[in-house]
Amino acid sequence: MADDSDTPAVRVAVVGLGHVARHVHLPLLAKLDRHFTVTAVCDSQPGYAADIARQLRVPGSGVFADTRSLFGCGEFDAVLLLTSGSHAALAVEALKRGYPVFCEKPLAHSLDEAALVASAGDRLMLGYMKQYDPAVTAALGALDASTVRHIDVSVLHPPERFPATDWAPVPAPAPKHTGARAHWEYRAVLDSACHDVALIRLLAGVGELEVDTAASWGARDGEPGSLEFSGPLPHGRYTVRWHFLPDYPEYEEHVRVHTEAGTHDLSFTNPYFFGADSGFERELMAFHELVTAGAPALSGAAEGAADIRTALNVLHALGKTA
Repeated sequence: MADDSDTPAVRVAVVGLGHVARHVHLPLLAKLDRHFTVTAVCDSQPGYAADIARQLRVPGSGVFADTRSLFGCGEFDAVLLLTSGSHAALAVEALKRGYPVFCEKPLAHSLDEAALVASAGDRLMLGYMKQYDPAVTAALGALDASTVRHIDVSVLHPPERFPATDWAPVPAPAPKHTGARAHWEYRAVLDSACHDVALIRLLAGVGELEVDTAASWGARDGEPGSLEFSGPLPHGRYTVRWHFLPDYPEYEEHVRVHTEAGTHDLSFTNPYFFGADSGFERELMAFHELVTAGAPALSGAAEGAADIRTALNVLHALGKTA
């Protein structure tokens, strides 16, 4: 990582102040205050932005309830999009105004949306924090992608659990899904398993995953169930098994990379309970390098579009239409 000790702190606008912002990115931005300064916050829920501004000592002029007013402000160097749902429209607006963008998943809900983002600019990083995890970095340093025979991913996913807090978020209305997102399997890939798709791409050294086999089962009462999909790699295959388990005690993820010389085992627990030098922290520092030095992101608009195609291919292998 480049020495940026003499680089001024990047002024950031944070859009979306829900669970992930409050438990992950805002505390890390405060910790990394030599590198980042939050100068604007934005959320459509009344009181959210003002509450965060008080905690971060952001002046009232940096508090916004809509992005039109925010983007007219101009008192920041980069934008963090931490809202839920598709980020395409906001990413396009920020990129066209010349701002580098850190974007939580999913990038978009469709290929048409993703194409609009790609045409707006290339200074965008997707928030695939597991690609920056120290264990993944170590595995990459010891791994020869040409020897990979199989990458096996298993995810046991109970409902999200966050650290205890006094903050009580306003419940969000249930989204209305159309097109491909009417299928829970599509949403499971783009809203969760995208992290695993991104890991496989990185570990196997490929730009996109093909899908030739898929199965799903166990969905009930409006909740997702179990999804399995697999496909070829240049020198082997991959398999993803993703299970939503309503009563499972805690999140577990295991990634096993089998090569001709041995196996690399990677394990991940609940991502919202993290320590020092986490993938979340490292990805923010990578975003700092994107903003200040033009360093490319491990996943940007092109990879976000590739992951949408992978999700569509999962549906095709399941015999379902978008």
